[in-house]
Amino acid sequence: MNQHEEDRAHTRLRELLGPYVLGGLDADDRARLEAHLPTCASCRDELATYAGLPALLRAGAPSSAHRETSDAALGDAIGALRTRRHRRRLLLTAAAAVVLVAGAGVGTAVVLEPDAPLATTLALSAPAGVSATGAASLSAKPWGTSVELDLRGLPQDEQFVAWLVSPEGERQQVATWGSTGNGEARVTGASAFVTRDVAQVRVTDSDGDLVISATTR
Repeated sequence: MNQHEEDRAHTRLRELLGPYVLGGLDADDRARLEAHLPTCASCRDELATYAGLPALLRAGAPSSAHRETSDAALGDAIGALRTRRHRRRLLLTAAAAVVLVAGAGVGTAVVLEPDAPLATTLALSAPAGVSATGAASLSAKPWGTSVELDLRGLPQDEQFVAWLVSPEGERQQVATWGSTGNGEARVTGASAFVTRDVAQVRVTDSDGDLVISATTR
């Protein structure tokens, strides 16, 4: 496959991200995208920006237990999220503070976004008999919580599911992915849970057995 064909294939996969968040993909497309996500940071980043799509569509359309999301509504929702992301970048540039750290005659410019939410990083630990290691980063968002997982030593030939758990034991699935071959995975997920209400991060295999976890308090 030449570069042009690779670019076209990547574009087609990126176009699946919005429907993926809404649960609108068939099994084949979902499997293709989930196999691609662990290898592509740009698609994982874009997926995180789409996490608010379901709530945005619920706010903009009449409620109905069986309503179907139209292509136009999906396009409007994705456009709104992209516009919000573009405005955020403009604010980052226009309202940034520049901090100069002097040292050996060299100044380091650090651009800070006002009121940027701080991420909480947790060390993940595995139960006895499992060799997985890793970390989870939780970032507060207007729509809930963004989750970044950096994992190593995952069991081979398994499928995995990441969860956030509330203090009351309520769980929300935030990501799912397959075996990466080398046991390593960098995964981006999203949850409607407010970050302060997250008590635990868990990763399980397809049978529901615990692979790795961390508590926030």
